[in-house]
Amino acid sequence: MIVLDAQGVVRGFDAAAEALFGVARLDIEGKAAARLLAPGHESALADLNDRGGRRAALCLRGDGTTFTADISAALAEAQGVRLCVLTLCQLGGGCDALESALIQAEERLASITANVPGIVFQRLMAPDGTISYPFFTAGLRDLLGFEPEEVKVNAEGCLHFVHWADRSSHVAMIRRSAAEMDPCVEEFRAITQQGAVRWLRGTSRPHRLAQGVVMWDGLLIDVTDRKQAELRLEMIMDHAADCIITLDEHGRIESVNAAVEALFGYAGPEMIGHSVSMLMPRPHRDQHDAYVSRYLETGEGMIIGQGARELLGQRKDGSIFPLELTTSEVRMEGNRIFIGIGRDVTRRKQTEAALRETELRLGNIAANMPGVVFQRVLKPDGSFAIPYVSDGSRLVMGVEPAELTANPDLFLEMLAPESRSRFLGALSRSAKTFEPLDEELELVARDGQRRWLRGQSRPRRLDGGTIVWDGVLLDVTDRKQVEEQLAYLAYHDPVTKVGNRPLFLDRFAEAREMATGGDRQLGVLSLGIDRFSIINSTLGHSTGDRVLAAAASRLVTLAGPGGLVARIGGDRFLILLTNLTGERELLETAEMIVGSCKEPLPVDAEEFDLTISIGICLWPRDGDDAETLVRNADAALLRAKGTGPGSMQMYSEEMNARAVRTLSLHHRLRRAIDDEELVAYFQPQVDVTTGRVVGMEALARWISPEAGMISPGEFIPVAEEYGLIDAVCEQVLRDACRQNKRWQTLGLAKIPVAVNISGRQFQHARRLVYLLESVLDETELEAAYLELELTESSAMRDADNAIAVVANLREMGFACAIDDFGTGYSSLSVLKRFPIHKLKIDRSFVMDVTNDSNDAAIVNAIIAMAHALKLKVVAEGVETTEHLDFLAHRGCDQIQGYLFSRPLAAADMERLFIEGRTLAVPSIVS
Repeated sequence: MIVLDAQGVVRGFDAAAEALFGVARLDIEGKAAARLLAPGHESALADLNDRGGRRAALCLRGDGTTFTADISAALAEAQGVRLCVLTLCQLGGGCDALESALIQAEERLASITANVPGIVFQRLMAPDGTISYPFFTAGLRDLLGFEPEEVKVNAEGCLHFVHWADRSSHVAMIRRSAAEMDPCVEEFRAITQQGAVRWLRGTSRPHRLAQGVVMWDGLLIDVTDRKQAELRLEMIMDHAADCIITLDEHGRIESVNAAVEALFGYAGPEMIGHSVSMLMPRPHRDQHDAYVSRYLETGEGMIIGQGARELLGQRKDGSIFPLELTTSEVRMEGNRIFIGIGRDVTRRKQTEAALRETELRLGNIAANMPGVVFQRVLKPDGSFAIPYVSDGSRLVMGVEPAELTANPDLFLEMLAPESRSRFLGALSRSAKTFEPLDEELELVARDGQRRWLRGQSRPRRLDGGTIVWDGVLLDVTDRKQVEEQLAYLAYHDPVTKVGNRPLFLDRFAEAREMATGGDRQLGVLSLGIDRFSIINSTLGHSTGDRVLAAAASRLVTLAGPGGLVARIGGDRFLILLTNLTGERELLETAEMIVGSCKEPLPVDAEEFDLTISIGICLWPRDGDDAETLVRNADAALLRAKGTGPGSMQMYSEEMNARAVRTLSLHHRLRRAIDDEELVAYFQPQVDVTTGRVVGMEALARWISPEAGMISPGEFIPVAEEYGLIDAVCEQVLRDACRQNKRWQTLGLAKIPVAVNISGRQFQHARRLVYLLESVLDETELEAAYLELELTESSAMRDADNAIAVVANLREMGFACAIDDFGTGYSSLSVLKRFPIHKLKIDRSFVMDVTNDSNDAAIVNAIIAMAHALKLKVVAEGVETTEHLDFLAHRGCDQIQGYLFSRPLAAADMERLFIEGRTLAVPSIVS
């Protein structure tokens, strides 16, 4: 027996071979086996070593003599090394010698196969197709744990230890080998006796014996580790998101992963063996092939090993897409292998294009924005920087962007001290809580002008702990000035420059909170200038205003630093006195005020002799809240005026007679609601441009069977005080919707009717929505023809909730308006967020608009502000053509008042529609 390696070198030479060839083992091992054959017969040995099999050949002995031998070759693999085992039998020799040589050969073969690291086996297939395994080496026990005699073969001819998933393919391979007499390449999973899975691989060659029996001698090697590594690699490649392609040294595809198939649309076998340029469109395909050729010839590499580059890929369907490809070279056993990793960068290219477009758009927006676009950073060490600021800094602050980025402290230095402290504190809180940074900054620009900036930015954290804010600061100087003016007008009387009723109520709440729990008390004085109407009627309102201003100035002096003076209308004033020890101190102060006011009051070049009457209340004895105390002080003032000019009256329980009347009215009102005595009266709203009726307001009227018409001024306050206002509003709402639907059905008018919503209804949004839905369902009126009015004070009491409610109502189709605008305090920053469509100027401003410059200024400001917010304006209380002319020239949209019509009963309103009455409007707006 002779063992050869793949190169035909002798690696084993047993004693029988030494005897047969007359050559010592040491002289032949390690040398080419071809020298054992006679000249001209060397190819026979090469064929056997390459393919195995059996044939006769002329052999050459060491002494130069020749002999013919029958040579059988079996191929095997041991520890990754391919071997060829030759068994020789001299033909024409004696039988004893032959048998002796055969025995020695079999013994040597048994010795070799016992030491081969695998399973040597013999397989037979009978002419009827039955497969059997007559021989296994001990390697079966070592690898799978089975003894050879334990091996079973199933009916199909498959070994019992073959994994069920591989049995069909394994048997098919065996039968195909028998039919075609080709080598049987075997690779399958085997189940060990312990249940583990092992991969076996080997090759066996078939030989046809007598009677048609086919025999295979083969060797199975355990390749589990290598197979698992291959499977892991295959799994990794097929689950990789990127495309992975391996190429041979000529640029031909050797393997691809699943991502390649998915991206390019080819099945793996369609690509194997082809140039990778098949995945590229022209001219990239030709360029790539030329590059590969140049690289192989010269080693010049512009692609391989140079990192990622972008090119175009082409799918099987011909579509082209941007591809990023990284190519590297690996050398294995002297061979070049190229590995390409690619990815579709279509989305990235689209994102990059969108980013460029967005950056350009943002740059254009920043250049045209009336403000400053910025980026601020706060570093971990606490230092503040401005990496970016738009050109708006030049317009708003008078500072070049480069100056601010180079010296961020310049921005802080421009801030007013209070704004700087507030800004730094807010910046620190935002960095800690990561809440948005709301900014309203006051700064002094380089030209000395005071500017207001407002904006919001959200923080984000970078690697390393740096906090970044990207945002916009809008120049709101003009708006801020209007806000300050409106805020001043909302809390101050424009004639006397002292506070008004809202300021009094706010200051009282603060004073009460400070006094609660202590031994100090508060005093509320209600003052009226006696016979002041004589001054207005004889000297005119202008002189009257100057007298009021002088009187207010004197009252401020008399009230002292701890007192607050507020004008609440006409000649009426309120004084809040704080830090009182009791009633005596309060009375002494009131007496001092009455006495001092009797002195002549100088106004311009004249002097006026005035007297003041005062009603006095003490907190907490006479009431706990401002409204109660003011009401009681007014009751006391009424008693004082009845006593005579220059009088003062302390509130007492005897003055509760009015409260008794109020209680009686309350019971009657509750009964009236049950009996549905409340109806809607309608006051038309007229377009100032056309003079046509474009809307109407539904007003509550109580028609009592016993007392007739009861003034709203009597029962509305009672309804509000005793919680009946919701029921009153509901009855008016139903009546108004029912009447409006009737007029639409008759074809008289299709205009909205405005209905007042009480503050209580507004606070219970769900109940209000349910009521509105039920009324519209009941009356079949469309939501577009119902307008909801809420007072300014109701809207601003809880602005965020009010905005949400109004937005919900608007989504339902209702239009909303703010009534009595100007009597409360509305912040522009809040008002602009209200989804309303109309403001109604309170009648108190309209009444004297033609002879009171302050009222005129307020109305002017409200109209301008409303139009700036794209809101319509309705003026209430228009009673004269002078009122109409003033409002028309200021651009007021609609008017409502006695000039056109008083509130009308439903029948009278219907008659107005039938007549088609209109209002003559000034020609300037017609």
